[in-house]
Amino acid sequence: MGTVLLLTMSMIWFYFTFAEYLTTWYGNEPIEKAVFQSKVSGPYSPMFWGMVICCFAIPMPILAFKRLRTITGTVIASICIVAGMWLERFLIIVPTLAHPRLTFNWGNYTPTWVEVVLLVGTFGYFVLLYAVFTKLFPIVAVWEFKEGRGSAPSGAIQHKRGVLKTAMVTGD
Repeated sequence: MGTVLLLTMSMIWFYFTFAEYLTTWYGNEPIEKAVFQSKVSGPYSPMFWGMVICCFAIPMPILAFKRLRTITGTVIASICIVAGMWLERFLIIVPTLAHPRLTFNWGNYTPTWVEVVLLVGTFGYFVLLYAVFTKLFPIVAVWEFKEGRGSAPSGAIQHKRGVLKTAMVTGD
């Protein structure tokens, strides 16, 4: 069910994105056309086409064909969509600010090393918090692990008759 929803959202995203850029192209306003050209064929085109590939071209075949619709395929499609959405947010802000209405101060934006380090640090902090959270609160409950395999691994906490016991201590 989740893969069908992800596929549907990917197709809706493509439709709305296509409609947005078609309207800009057809309107032919000089200022909007400059931003459009910088996204489609200018300095921001690798990010634009990367966004289209990550949000539509990769997830579409993975989620559309039942043979590719596995857990691994869904994870790959989800990661691509998250990366594509990040690129889309970047492309909403930066090219528009690089081409303001007053033409005398047009320019390009490149992130400084401080911004790159902050981005990498944010991702690293997220991974750290995720690791600490999964250490404190296991992703798979111990009782599910025991029921699924017949016995828990050594060191796991077991719950029998309302009393918690540790497998290493009792030898169970």
